[in-house]
Amino acid sequence: MYVVEHALLNLAKNKGRNILLGVIIFAIITATVVALAIFNTTGTVLDETRAALQSAVRIGPQRQTVGGGGGATAAGDGGGGGGGATAGSGDGSGGATAAGDGGGGGGAITAGGGVGATVAVSLDQYLSFSESEFLDGSDIRESSRNTDGVDAVYYLKRPDMLAAFEAELRSKGLPGDYTVRTDESTFDSVAGPVESLQNLALTFLIIVLVLGAVIIVLLSVVAIRERKYEIGVLRAMGMKKKKVALGLWIEIIAITCICFALGIGAGTMLSQPVSDAITAGQAQSADTGSTSLSDRLSGMDNNEPEKIDISVSGATALQILGISVLLASMAGLISVSRITKCEPIKILMERN
Repeated sequence: MYVVEHALLNLAKNKGRNILLGVIIFAIITATVVALAIFNTTGTVLDETRAALQSAVRIGPQRQTVGGGGGATAAGDGGGGGGGATAGSGDGSGGATAAGDGGGGGGAITAGGGVGATVAVSLDQYLSFSESEFLDGSDIRESSRNTDGVDAVYYLKRPDMLAAFEAELRSKGLPGDYTVRTDESTFDSVAGPVESLQNLALTFLIIVLVLGAVIIVLLSVVAIRERKYEIGVLRAMGMKKKKVALGLWIEIIAITCICFALGIGAGTMLSQPVSDAITAGQAQSADTGSTSLSDRLSGMDNNEPEKIDISVSGATALQILGISVLLASMAGLISVSRITKCEPIKILMERN
């Protein structure tokens, strides 16, 4: 108990030195709160985005392959006979012919429709598809971008229900040349700005912790060297090395806890503005359009970047507290170990 009381009394006796150390620790904790809050929140957003994209299903016609029963044929340059270009009808019958340069032996590139052109799915059919037990909801709207004039996204309750949902659509009359696909391929474009923000937060966090640890260790070593005579007196009075080290450790932990309480509040207030500023800067430099998940899924354009709500959860606060105590303990042990190795007589003689 005496060790604890002595340590707390020393906080008031060495105000100047402890205030300087406290300011440094406060700055480190505040920066750590901002970086870790952004990193954890963006990680959650990425997980939610990935799950949403795996559950978002689109329906659309397959892309027509080059070639077909009847189409437009352009004859290449060749040898003997006359070449030509033929535009055929949908069933492959002949049409208008224009003579071309070259001979009959030339190669040809064919692009045609062929028999059995894709039948568009009506808006009523898209709406009927949304009435499924496998869905959590849907987003269906008219759009001039698609062949059917409809842009539809269906949200599965679970990603593994895709096969069952497709079978249900086929039974409801979905043409065989229509595909049922998820939007996983768009994850990079949707989550790119969020991943950049997460990587930036991680880099900043590492830099803060490394530089913070070095600064705290140096300040602690200087502070302990100034108190070398005090430690020698305590040792000469019979106090054991462990108790001396414990008292010094309690001092730096007490300072860290005070700075943690202040830093967690300051960091929480700064996290959202910092995140918004970085996100806005990325949107201006990249100019990639919409970063909103809902707008990307619905095919709409939005020049405003999606705002990420940054919050400091209980788990994040505990992580920051653990990091703070670990850095303070490491700095205290390194500095104390250099002093407690000396014998008290030698310390007092050096003082004289």
